[in-house]
Amino acid sequence: MKLYDNWKGYKKIVGTGDLNGDGIGDLLAQDTSNTLYRYDGTGQGTFTARAKLFTNWGGSYNAVVGVGDITDDGKADLISRDTGGTLWRNSGDGKGSFGARTKIATGFSGYKFLS
Repeated sequence: MKLYDNWKGYKKIVGTGDLNGDGIGDLLAQDTSNTLYRYDGTGQGTFTARAKLFTNWGGSYNAVVGVGDITDDGKADLISRDTGGTLWRNSGDGKGSFGARTKIATGFSGYKFLS
């Protein structure tokens, strides 16, 4: 089943789990100008209109993963890897956005994927 057209402008689309605290999974999409958008899940297999989260976000990231709640605060978090192999965590705020990034590891450039 086709949901949407014209998603060619995105370089990354990431399933993240529930970002906004409504209990329904959401998506993040990063466009080619490094603007990050959130699409809230509707619970019916579709998404609401996009909401802009950040501009100039993650241009050096070659992998982004929604990992669930790794900080044990009940809010979904995000892990990113930059081209130098450093892993970063952005802690979710439970309202659909993230806090500043925190370095959590180095030496991950040899891995093809993060999952």
